[in-house]
Amino acid sequence: MHNGNWSCCRLMDNDEREAHLTYLQAQADGPTDSFELLEHSLGKALACAVIGLLLGGLGAWLVALAVQFSANASRGAIWLLAGFGLALVGAGVAALACAAVLYRRHGKRVLSVTPDTLCFANAQAPTPLHDFDGIEVEQGYFTTRLIFTVSAFSHAPDLAPACFKALASPDAVTFAGGLRVRLWLCTPVVGGRRLSLQELVDLFYAYVQAAQARRSLAQLFPGVARLGETAR
Repeated sequence: MHNGNWSCCRLMDNDEREAHLTYLQAQADGPTDSFELLEHSLGKALACAVIGLLLGGLGAWLVALAVQFSANASRGAIWLLAGFGLALVGAGVAALACAAVLYRRHGKRVLSVTPDTLCFANAQAPTPLHDFDGIEVEQGYFTTRLIFTVSAFSHAPDLAPACFKALASPDAVTFAGGLRVRLWLCTPVVGGRRLSLQELVDLFYAYVQAAQARRSLAQLFPGVARLGETAR
């Protein structure tokens, strides 16, 4: 009776092992193509340029009015008109600066992905995809933010330090003690096609899930993983 129970337990363990192996093999057969994620920011750059020109032109006109009527109008009204005009000119200059930054970012590579690696624009080398536990995509009013969570057993990728010039490039930065990596972009483009928020999430999820499954196969079933690598 004791031997029968032991055989039943071993059979169940083997069945669970086979089921887990089948599941991992199915997940490991993920995407095989590589792609580059590019940034599309030309539309927002043009919008900022138009707004900057309008604000700057209106501000300059108000300052010109203040100068023209300075002899007849009260001193307080002149200062108010000139101050408001100068504020609009400053806002216009800021909008034009944003337009220049967005124009320089347009078409630049945000990151590149292969079935096994991910490389940020300012990374020293590609990072294995299985080093990431998850990816969050947040949609703001004007930009999309990507946040990558690094696995506890891994290290954050080596990134070139961020600086003021990095505003004109979709560079990534680490935070939370190197456990997370974030970057922002305007509109994500892959293969010449703009992606929606859900399409971007699904795309990254498929690559990360497959890479993590291959890593689990290599750890739990090394013989099967080697056969899979040979087949690939």
